[in-house]
Amino acid sequence: MRSLAAVLLTLLAISGCARYEYDILQPPDLARHIGTASDIVVRQDPLEYRLRTVDNRLVMRIYNPTEDSITLLGPQSSAVDPQGQSHPLRTQTIAPQSFIKLIFPPLRPRVERVGPSIGIGVGGTFGGRYRRHYEGVGYDQPFYDDEPRYLAVVDDDALYWDWRGEGQMRLTLVFDRGGQTFRHQFVIGRKKM
Repeated sequence: MRSLAAVLLTLLAISGCARYEYDILQPPDLARHIGTASDIVVRQDPLEYRLRTVDNRLVMRIYNPTEDSITLLGPQSSAVDPQGQSHPLRTQTIAPQSFIKLIFPPLRPRVERVGPSIGIGVGGTFGGRYRRHYEGVGYDQPFYDDEPRYLAVVDDDALYWDWRGEGQMRLTLVFDRGGQTFRHQFVIGRKKM
């Protein structure tokens, strides 16, 4: 029985269940490991960064402890992935005494298929202006609608990218505070644990 458990554990270890964590590599005075147990706090005047590894991703919360609004200028900021491709960030305002959250690599939006469906059951549905629905036993034909169906397609490798394996990301964050811009730059390494 013990040998079976050992074999199963070995197979699980070999099967590719890789776990990754991150390290701040640059600037050198802020270099440290970013694990999963607790936030790593890094202060870059006037902001505070709280970083943690969650599900193989780097979660960065940027806190604004000041009484002024500070805006992350997305078009002027960038994340350069390990392959060297530059990715833009979205503009976000950090209200006083609040934070924003960045996730690297960014999570892709979930896309759900919309279209004809077949269901079996008892009940009825009622639709909008021009929808044709029939009460009865499991009969609903939404594919006969007169209204068009829309599906948002997000196929933007600039905003959404994958970070496979180990490597480094160069991160440049440009902020505006009361008309004055400032920047913070990091090099973040990803390593297999």
